[in-house]
Amino acid sequence: MGAATESLMQDASVRELFGILRGSNIDARDLANIVGSITSIEMQLSDAMKDLTAMRRELATMRYENSHPVKLALEKAARSLSEKIRGIFAKLKAVKAGIINGCKRAIAAFRDRGVSALGGLTEFVHVKPALESLRESINDGIRSSQASIARIEKVSAEYHAAGRAIRNLGRAIRGQELVPEIKPNGTLARLAVAPFQFQQRKLADSLRTVNQALAGLDRLEKAAERRAEQRGPSLQERMNAAKVKVEQEKRDAPEQQRSRQSEIAI
Repeated sequence: MGAATESLMQDASVRELFGILRGSNIDARDLANIVGSITSIEMQLSDAMKDLTAMRRELATMRYENSHPVKLALEKAARSLSEKIRGIFAKLKAVKAGIINGCKRAIAAFRDRGVSALGGLTEFVHVKPALESLRESINDGIRSSQASIARIEKVSAEYHAAGRAIRNLGRAIRGQELVPEIKPNGTLARLAVAPFQFQQRKLADSLRTVNQALAGLDRLEKAAERRAEQRGPSLQERMNAAKVKVEQEKRDAPEQQRSRQSEIAI
């Protein structure tokens, strides 16, 4: 995970583009918010993965309870969620690569055409599909975490209900008062649900953050559209339109000539 958690602002191309934008007095707040959102998601996912790793390490040390059904359910759930988070990191890596490559394209365009090339940053930063894919992976992780919590609670309840029944059977045979419940195993009780609730909160934070990044990208796209409308057609667009008009006139000329010859003949 080390490479995945390096801040985008540490990348030379990202820093260079923000320097160009500041020097050109171009509002870069939405782009900065998108970059900041990616860094926040990295931190949130890293926290979740560290907690999961610590949990799996602690479970591995509980040798005396290898066959405990709650422990087995915890190990399975932790392994599954770890895989989900690794998948989310892979999607996050794709978003970062898209932003970095977009910054490189924007810098090249600036060097070629000047500051006017930076009027629409979304022309270079094509990360919307990658962000949407990241959002779906985070949603999948949240659903997985919710399912794990429900499954662990069910296994734990069934295990302790069975234990209570067996214990009460022995007490009844001995004529002792029945116990209403049995306290769960201390370490397993602590590990049972709380870590998954923590990871679910981190995933929910990541989901809100990626939605903020998508909203910022939408604002950049709309701003670029407004600037294009205000600017009107570019020189290249006007030249293309004139070329199309000349070609159409050439195609129309023989028809117009035949029409005039027909009028003369009449």
